[in-house]
Amino acid sequence: MYTILMKEIVLDGLWNAEARRLDDNPSIKCGDHISVVLPGEMRKALANVGVITDPDIGLNAAESVWVDSAEWTLRRKFFLEGRRAVYYKGPPSRINGIAVESSSIISDIVKKGDNTIELECSGELPSGIRIYETDDAAVISLEASAEENDDKSWTVKAVYTVLSDESRKVSVIADLHGQAKEETIDVPSGISEHTLSIDVVSPELWRPNGYGYPHLYQLSLSVGKTKADSFVALQEKRRIFEKGAIWNSLPKSAGIHEYEHLVKSIAEANMNVLYTRKDEPQLLYDTAERYGIYVKKMPVPASTETIEMLPSPPSMSSVLSFAPLRADLALSSPVMEAHEERNGMCKEIERKTVENFGLPSTFEKGTYLSQLLASLSAADKVARIRAERNAEGIVLESLNDTRPQIGATLAESNGKWKIPLYASRLFFAPVCPLMFIENDMLFIYVANDTDDSVKAELSLKFRTFDGKKKDSREYPVSVKPQSTVLVDSFQLSWIKRSEVFCYSKLSTKNLLRERNLLLTPYQEAGLMDPELKWECRKAGQRTISIKLSAKKPAFYVTLNQGRIKGVFSDNMISVRPSAEKTVFFRSEEDITAEELEKNLAVYDLYSAMH
Repeated sequence: MYTILMKEIVLDGLWNAEARRLDDNPSIKCGDHISVVLPGEMRKALANVGVITDPDIGLNAAESVWVDSAEWTLRRKFFLEGRRAVYYKGPPSRINGIAVESSSIISDIVKKGDNTIELECSGELPSGIRIYETDDAAVISLEASAEENDDKSWTVKAVYTVLSDESRKVSVIADLHGQAKEETIDVPSGISEHTLSIDVVSPELWRPNGYGYPHLYQLSLSVGKTKADSFVALQEKRRIFEKGAIWNSLPKSAGIHEYEHLVKSIAEANMNVLYTRKDEPQLLYDTAERYGIYVKKMPVPASTETIEMLPSPPSMSSVLSFAPLRADLALSSPVMEAHEERNGMCKEIERKTVENFGLPSTFEKGTYLSQLLASLSAADKVARIRAERNAEGIVLESLNDTRPQIGATLAESNGKWKIPLYASRLFFAPVCPLMFIENDMLFIYVANDTDDSVKAELSLKFRTFDGKKKDSREYPVSVKPQSTVLVDSFQLSWIKRSEVFCYSKLSTKNLLRERNLLLTPYQEAGLMDPELKWECRKAGQRTISIKLSAKKPAFYVTLNQGRIKGVFSDNMISVRPSAEKTVFFRSEEDITAEELEKNLAVYDLYSAMH
């Protein structure tokens, strides 16, 4: 049991904000005070107290542009127990009226009991403000890294910060997954940084997603009677096929739940890498390590293909959150254009949707069709790149929205999966069939990104749109590790392509992968009403099963759960009369089958085009 000799004060929560400089604005004037919550955004804070209307709704964002250039003074009190060494970590500020730099010893300017802090800010509220106090030597931060040595052993390096009330010798004990190291160090009065190294022989290595388990070593470091913990990954330099997306920085108000959900989502979508435009919070790196995801800084190397996603609106529940009026439910409406990620997206969506599917009869159907088109376009590009194997990876641009908007992304700002993210789970699968048409030729490949050889059976079937058999072919397949093999290619002139579709099924003892392909442009395909039906049943405390059946083949069936938070086990699937499908919905809250069914919307290609 460790005696608590160090106290950490986290200055998140409620602050008082005083308006210091404003552009012309009738709602608030210099000297006025409001309450704000850190971390967060000033626009949201002003909306919460009624100074402005919610900037995410309608055209309200244009009315609050002045907030970004306004200046504010933030103030609050904090309580100290009166220990001898006190350290401040945060942006430049004034504590008890005295100017303080971003990382400073403040022992001489604080007192036992209540103290005051104030700082200046503009549109984005600060985060990560901490104060530490101790009567001894205390470890206040710990970071660990690992490096492979020439003899295949590893060295784990711990960099730690100590706050001490006076110069002294202290005992340091490190424990790395049961392997201990102890030493005595001299620490000066105030703040100081130190390092400690531990050698690891025959370690368990961290493996990226799809290549094994992302093993992490726990590191515990004791300095005197205080303790800090961290994790470290022993990441060997190895060849992988990169599959990932470009990360858009989350708001400062985002917490561990938002990072956990989004990183877990991309791992479930068979990705193994994220590219970032700037330094991100340590929370992203820590979460990514737990799921086997590399985090790398932009730019994406030339050897990795970057695929620009087609834009699409978010789901209808999100659209209605910023466009609640029926008159706004048109891509040409001012509200839709005000919520574009970049100018011209609405016009591009409208044009491409009409070109490929005709004019949708409702905005809701158009939303589904535009997300479907983005998914199918990305799937086709990925299939060709993986087939040719002339790149070292594929990165989708971009991963996530940062506000409710129309964008070329895979996930909405609330973490909800768009159809392209479900599609990436299919086309990024470590072992999967690939099909595409070029110059009236159908090409069938099988990709294997794993470290093991794969032996499988591939069946290729041709069916008419009423479900009747036209042709079928069977292939034994053997694919070496991290490679792709051409299974077959042939001319399609022997069939009337508007009356026939094909699907492939790749099977081993441990996996089953299916892929459907229409052989003509969507408007030329002789689709029939599938008479799709579904039934929801409880399958666990937070799991609902949805059984799908159809009298005619149903293509690219997609389920949407409205405002209920959760993820489907599969989506953008096809249902044939002879092959019912069961999909599972994993909810983030306790729900009944009846609640899901009430909120559930089910789309398919035929119904959306008619």
